[in-house]
Amino acid sequence: MKENVNNMIEKEALFGIAPVLKKEKIYGFLDALLVLSGYCIATWSYTQGSYLATLVCFKQLIIGAFLGAVLMLAIYQLPVILSVRYGIDIWIWLKAVFGHKGVVLMSIVIILINYPWYAVCADLFASSMGNLAGLFGITVPAGAHTLLAISCVVIGTAIAYRGVGAITKTTRILVPLLLALGVMVVIIAFSSVPADVIWNYTPKDNNYENNIIPYIMSIEANFAFVITLVGGMAEVPRLTKKETSGFWAGVLGQGLAGSFFVAVGAVMAIAMEYATGKMVDDPTLMLATLSVPALALSSLLLVAFANIGTQAVGSYIYGVMLKSSFRKADYRLLIFILGLYVTLFCIWGKIIEYFGKFLTISASIYAPLAALLFVDFFFVRKQKISLRSAFGLKGHTDYDYTGGFNIVGLFCVAAGAGMSLMVYDPVNAVIHIRPLFYLTPTGFSFLGTGVLYFVLSRIPVIRKYILRDRDNITV
Repeated sequence: MKENVNNMIEKEALFGIAPVLKKEKIYGFLDALLVLSGYCIATWSYTQGSYLATLVCFKQLIIGAFLGAVLMLAIYQLPVILSVRYGIDIWIWLKAVFGHKGVVLMSIVIILINYPWYAVCADLFASSMGNLAGLFGITVPAGAHTLLAISCVVIGTAIAYRGVGAITKTTRILVPLLLALGVMVVIIAFSSVPADVIWNYTPKDNNYENNIIPYIMSIEANFAFVITLVGGMAEVPRLTKKETSGFWAGVLGQGLAGSFFVAVGAVMAIAMEYATGKMVDDPTLMLATLSVPALALSSLLLVAFANIGTQAVGSYIYGVMLKSSFRKADYRLLIFILGLYVTLFCIWGKIIEYFGKFLTISASIYAPLAALLFVDFFFVRKQKISLRSAFGLKGHTDYDYTGGFNIVGLFCVAAGAGMSLMVYDPVNAVIHIRPLFYLTPTGFSFLGTGVLYFVLSRIPVIRKYILRDRDNITV
């Protein structure tokens, strides 16, 4: 059994670095939509919603959440068409941008800054379980929160062991149930408190003297929230049968479904603040407070499945990503290391406290990565690449660059991260350059990195360096 599972993962990891043939593609639009929706609608969306509610009024929050997410996704996910067309992961194309060894370096960096998301997931799972136990008079011992969070990681990692088949079947059931839960939460919130309390909500004190600043912060949070999906954005679309299906499944699954749950989180937090005087982003506690404990109990399985399921999907995606880079490593060992990494954040226990800072810091890397992929695909290589060099076939060394690293691409990522941090310090919440801040740190980093890379590609000596593959174009 163990050997069969490992063979399956080997095959899936191989698909990450070799083209998936048309007959091997398994997803239509609906399945891809459900898997990608399930990936981004864990209860961390409630945390995003309650965070936005501390910054802007409800109407601004709704507009920013949906338009901000869909706009950013529609732009930076356009290169996903290459994954559908050629059946390859974006990390194959990025070998042309970063070099063979540079891609390994970037994949490790992405995991280091992105995997703490699953600590957010685990923390929310622990909060829900602890609050539910309290509602039914069960005393939760000290330290139980950390143990519950770790249990979410352990169970999710165990599910990831089974591979993509189990995940696909789970999302077919999970996503409709989660959407039903979201609708139920909205109905209960609006029926439990006066509708105008939610619709006309304005944060009491967001500690900003200029009203435009918290609005920009909310747009930044929305941009940062969705752009963190760029690292694994091709894992599902490369298995879809049509380019339009792969693209729109990502934009709609993550942009609409994800934003809906952000809005649900905001509605829930506003209703709870009106009813109890305290903002809460836990759906279990909200349903029990505004309705009846029985509904909280019914939400238990959904909350558990949402967070454990998301942990499973994340473990699988990043496990296969690492397996593609470290072919000799055992997949089970890789997901164990990932689980151990996020467990350390669970033990630390302050990821929710620093949620806004965490978003901007992670986006400072993701924004330039997305920009490089977009500009390279459309304006530098113009949708043409040497697959033989990307696969490292003997005699094809176009993407070896300098010791395996494309120093131009890596320099642009570092410069893009610097642009974001130059405009805004997320750790100390200090705006350094206000005119550029109006573009949002993520937006400015995305635009700035894209322009920088394009301009560098026009310089003859650099153009010759990064486009050494033009005589060996495969597709």
